Amino acid sequence: MTEEPSERLIEQRIRNRIYEILEILADCDAGVDIVGIKGYFYLFEDFVHRPSIEAGTSALSKEERAIVLEIAEFLEAASETNPDFTKAEFIDSDWPGKIAPTARNARALFLRRGLFSEKVEELEPGRPAAMAAGR
Repeated sequence: MTEEPSERLIEQRIRNRIYEILEILADCDAGVDIVGIKGYFYLFEDFVHRPSIEAGTSALSKEERAIVLEIAEFLEAASETNPDFTKAEFIDSDWPGKIAPTARNARALFLRRGLFSEKVEELEPGRPAAMAAGR
């Protein structure tokens, strides 16, 4: 029988998934090719629009949260421009080119802290919560 992950562990995993999606968004047109037009918009949205992120209680730092929400605004603006973009139309619109630099900055910001464990609760990447509590 497997144990359910804690809320903190789920938040750590979500932060790691957001980082992976930033990799796709940073790849500009190639990122659209990898996941398709729907994936480009919905993968990010699936992870970002969570009460914990919007309330600032997730595993994201304040700076990470701000840049992630900025990218969400970019994606929302792109979607409002043409909600029925085809992949080719979206690439031709240069929205991926407008989003990619911010995604690259976000990716670099995430890497300053590193990625969290997928199995152990951590206060910060590389600092298990149990170890920090024992100090």
